[in-house]
Amino acid sequence: MTSATSSTRHLPKSKFHQNIASTPTESRIPKVPLHEAPPHENIHLEADAPSFLHPGHVIPPRNYPGIDTLIIVCCHAIFHPDPNQPSFPLCSPFDEKHWHLAPFQMSNPVTGKPGEHETFLAHITAGLDAPTTGSCAAKSLLVFSGGATKPSLTSLTEARSYYNAALALALSRGSNGGGHAKSLFDKGWILLEEYATDSFQNLLFSILRFRQATGAYPKQIRVITHAFKARRFLDLHAPAIAWPADRIRVQGIDPVMSRKEYEETCAGERRFGFEPWKQDPLGLGELLGGKRIQRGWRHSAVQELGANLEESVRQLLEGRMVDDLPWRVVEPQKNSMAED
Repeated sequence: MTSATSSTRHLPKSKFHQNIASTPTESRIPKVPLHEAPPHENIHLEADAPSFLHPGHVIPPRNYPGIDTLIIVCCHAIFHPDPNQPSFPLCSPFDEKHWHLAPFQMSNPVTGKPGEHETFLAHITAGLDAPTTGSCAAKSLLVFSGGATKPSLTSLTEARSYYNAALALALSRGSNGGGHAKSLFDKGWILLEEYATDSFQNLLFSILRFRQATGAYPKQIRVITHAFKARRFLDLHAPAIAWPADRIRVQGIDPVMSRKEYEETCAGERRFGFEPWKQDPLGLGELLGGKRIQRGWRHSAVQELGANLEESVRQLLEGRMVDDLPWRVVEPQKNSMAED
C-alpha cells in the first residue's frame, strides 16, 4: 500500500518564484540615501484647467401644468424624530414610541388593539401613491394638513411630522435618499399645510394651500382620512364652504378594529364629531372653538392664510359665510314662464 507521504504531489515552483526567492533581499531593493532622494515635484495647474467641484443639488422650479386635483392627507398625530439627527435612520415609524399619540390612539396589549400610528402610515402611503399612480397620476398635488396641535410637547406641526414619517418609511424600505417622498417634495408635488387644528380646517386650508401654490382652485378633491369620518366631510364640511358635492370624494382607511371597537368608534363619531359640526358648521362655538384653542390655534393666522386671496375667501376665514366664493357653482335658473 502506498504511503500518504509518497503519494503527495508538489507543484513545481515557477521560474519567476525561483528567481525572486534566490535573489538576496538587499539586492532587490536599491538603497538610496535620504539626502539623495529626489524632492517631490510641485504640480502646477493650468489657469484654464476645468473645475472638478460637483455642483450642488438643484431643485427644478415648481411648475404645475395640468394639475387640477387636490389630495389631502388629514394628519392626526405627530411623528417626533428629527430627520437632521444622526439617529434618525434608527427611528422606525412603525415603533409607537416615536409618535405623540392621544390615549385612545395608543395600543392596548390587553385587548390586542394596535396603535393607530399604523393607520396613519397607511394614510401617508395612500397619499404618496396618488400623484403618480391611478386616476390622479400626473394631475394632482398632495397636501399633508395639520398644525402644531401639541404645543405643550413640541412646536413641530403634524404636517411636517407626516413628511418626516414618509422619509422614515422610505428608510425602512431600503431607500437612503428619501425615496418617493423626497422626489415628490423636490418637484413641489407635496405641500405642507401647517395651520389646521380640526377636520374643517384640514379641508379649507388645504384648498387655499393649493390655490397659493398653483394660482387656481382644484377641480377635484380627494380626502384621505378615517372611513368613519366620511359623512362629516361630505355632508357637513363641504356644504359649509359651498364646495360642490360632485367635486369631493373621501378615501377612507380605518384603524384595525374589533366589532366592539368599531361600534364604539362610530358612536363616538356621531356624538363628538358629526353632531357638534352639524350644530356649528364653521366651528366657531364654545365646544369646537375651544378645541381649536387647546390645539394651539391662533386667530391671527387667518391673515397669513388669506394673503392675496379673494375678499370672499378672507371673509370665510373670518367666519362669515358669503355667496360669491370663487369655487361655488351656481345652477342656472330655469325659465318658469310658459312659451307663448
